[in-house]
Amino acid sequence: MAKFSLPKAGDNSARSSIRVPKTMLAKIDETMEQSGYNRKQRSKWIEDITLSFLQRSDAPNLIAEEFIVPGSTESIPVTLSNNLDNQINAVLERVQQEEAIRKDRSAVIRTAITQNLLARAGRQLSPKETRLPVTMGEGD
Repeated sequence: MAKFSLPKAGDNSARSSIRVPKTMLAKIDETMEQSGYNRKQRSKWIEDITLSFLQRSDAPNLIAEEFIVPGSTESIPVTLSNNLDNQINAVLERVQQEEAIRKDRSAVIRTAITQNLLARAGRQLSPKETRLPVTMGEGD
């Protein structure tokens, strides 16, 4: 059995924590399970949906509009790849430039999670780029 250890010097990941609404945690777990991820794969699920979200042209605007009520969140630990960490930093700079609003990494990831949950529930109002990608076997 492998023991938990800190990332090695050559590791391409960054450990962090993000704040998400407490009421969102159960929906995250449910959606992860439906998507084939288990609880130990939470960081992987967050990585995957955030990378997908950051490909959207409207990501900076959605991040700028995201807000959270103080005291309504819970901190969850995540491990992100350095690639995603760099992309998050880049989109945060875009949000600052395009929207004149400062946001943090939690805002980016919360927005990615929110957009994923809305898409799965069929509740997004934006154009086609907000829809979930078609997977093999669907729509063939």
